[in-house]
Amino acid sequence: MQDDRYALLSPYLTEARHARFAAVLQDRMHWVTAVTEDLYDPHNISAVLRSCDGFGLQTAHIIEVNNPYRVSPGVAKGAAKWLDIERHQNTSEALRALKSRGFAICCTTPHTDDTTPENLPIDRPLALVFGSEGPGISDEARAEADYFVRIPMFGFTESYNISVAAALTLQSVTQRVRAASDLPWRVPSSDHPRILGDWASRTVKDADGLLQRLRSGIDPHAPGEQTQEPSHS
Repeated sequence: MQDDRYALLSPYLTEARHARFAAVLQDRMHWVTAVTEDLYDPHNISAVLRSCDGFGLQTAHIIEVNNPYRVSPGVAKGAAKWLDIERHQNTSEALRALKSRGFAICCTTPHTDDTTPENLPIDRPLALVFGSEGPGISDEARAEADYFVRIPMFGFTESYNISVAAALTLQSVTQRVRAASDLPWRVPSSDHPRILGDWASRTVKDADGLLQRLRSGIDPHAPGEQTQEPSHS
């Protein structure tokens, strides 16, 4: 069934918001996704999600084996509401599901000499896996990896903070993907109505109630109904 949320909520969005949605969606990427494995610090996971949005990813995967997903609003700056976030409780199952969708599993770790973000093959969709603070990627993640990715280090410290590592890796990989003219990296147009519907629903005040009234043929501006002003968010 066609998603009608964006069409129904459009009158309650400003022209600037419509233009912003169109511009961001045009550059949204499905070719690369990020996977966090059991992060315990909400500041770190929030920073990773902010980088995902900033580099144009549409989907992020969060594996919660022992640590539940929590966001630090001051760090995330609302990034989570613009992303499709898929949550998992098992590392092996999550990564195998991504493999079944055509993704290569790319585990980031400083302990291998496999490849770097600059040399990682990008000829198929990539799931970049970032392990927990301290222990890094799990044995389960290692077992599913198609590639191991390291960021070259030139100092005394062994590795970057997880949020920094994610930002550096995403910047390099997404730039290379966008520059590759032969890759269908953009989010398919068939997904646009659903994504726009999600964004509009997260922008317009009381969107669920408003949609229910509109679908029922009730004028939201009629006497006795709550008046909805166009969103300026």
